[in-house]
Amino acid sequence: MESKTRLKKGLFIGALIGAVLGTGVAYLLLTTPSDEKTDEPITGKELLSLTSMAALLVRRIDSLRRKL
Repeated sequence: MESKTRLKKGLFIGALIGAVLGTGVAYLLLTTPSDEKTDEPITGKELLSLTSMAALLVRRIDSLRRKL
């Protein structure tokens, strides 16, 4: 029973951290300072690069978890 409670608590904390980080990233992507205006759209290559970096971060976090 304690295992289920621990799992639920971990999932809740992970979801909360993900929501906060996601909100921060969305804010950064949607707001730009007025002196940095550019007409160049975000390319697919840039999005793919960001996605791969996010996957790498998740893998690194998982490797840290396994060491604990």
